[in-house]
Amino acid sequence: MTAGLPTLKTMGLQGLLLLGIASLASANVCAQDYPVKPVQVIVSLPAGTGIDVLARTLSQGMDAKFAQRFLVVNRTGQGVMVAANALNTAQPDGYTIAFMPATLITVQLHREKQPPYNRNTFVPICQTFDNVLFVTVAANSPFGDLQSMLAFAKANPGKLRYGTSGIASAPHLAGAELFQRAGVQVEDIPYAGETAYLPHILGGQIEMGMVSAFLVSSQKGIRPLAVFSKERQKAFPNLPTTAELGHPISTLAYGGLFIRSDAPAAIIGRLDSACREMVNSASYGEMADKQAVRATYLDRKDFTARIDTDFTNIGRLLDSLKLKD
Repeated sequence: MTAGLPTLKTMGLQGLLLLGIASLASANVCAQDYPVKPVQVIVSLPAGTGIDVLARTLSQGMDAKFAQRFLVVNRTGQGVMVAANALNTAQPDGYTIAFMPATLITVQLHREKQPPYNRNTFVPICQTFDNVLFVTVAANSPFGDLQSMLAFAKANPGKLRYGTSGIASAPHLAGAELFQRAGVQVEDIPYAGETAYLPHILGGQIEMGMVSAFLVSSQKGIRPLAVFSKERQKAFPNLPTTAELGHPISTLAYGGLFIRSDAPAAIIGRLDSACREMVNSASYGEMADKQAVRATYLDRKDFTARIDTDFTNIGRLLDSLKLKD
């Protein structure tokens, strides 16, 4: 043993308490100074997409608040798994965070045979967006409402097809739950993204798609039949919700900021506080409106509770659809 260094035995209870207080004080100073270098913000979607634009808007606000760069880095592929792995292997020092859909927990932990992370690997810092989805058909579709479409599907099992952004994506699971609740058989056609299946809706190769508000707002050739929501949307006041039509479905098209759970707690707290300020800012809200996405802030406690509820519910849905690996 090195001479002169105190041991647990020689320090005594008072010494241990003093050491603990000193360590806590040091951590608080570290959090107060945070960040002292650029922070990497991992985004699981490609540059230029609506979520990427929101991530960059929030990062710019963080730049100004902390006088330090928050640098967006796109890590796309395998759904959200490439981005999730990048966060998982980063140093747990608070200098790598992720702006991404909650599906990294609610869906992927069910889908992966041997996921490289578990439910406790990441802390949901705050919710930053809610992306509303719509049941949409071509403008010249013979279906004037959701009820008539479901009635046709019940009388013609397997004849109708709908496009989604891949197996177990939020649009796929929203459609799958809708049709399961309605007791109808509709074929899912997976694509790389909604812009990939839009031409097939317009051309009649598929009868409908589960699409975002941005696509509904920007494309003239499609018509929404219903919105996956509990309440009607301001931009579509006459459009019924799936809930009021008897199919209460909570979609998974939401997300926010995540960080390694072993990052310093005081830094996580600072990020949560800053996130609330950024998401409630005029600049972020205006950008969300332009992307037809809702800027909805939830703090760490409420965001975590929402994810936990969906994790349980989606597990049951994936079991019923036989989509667990």
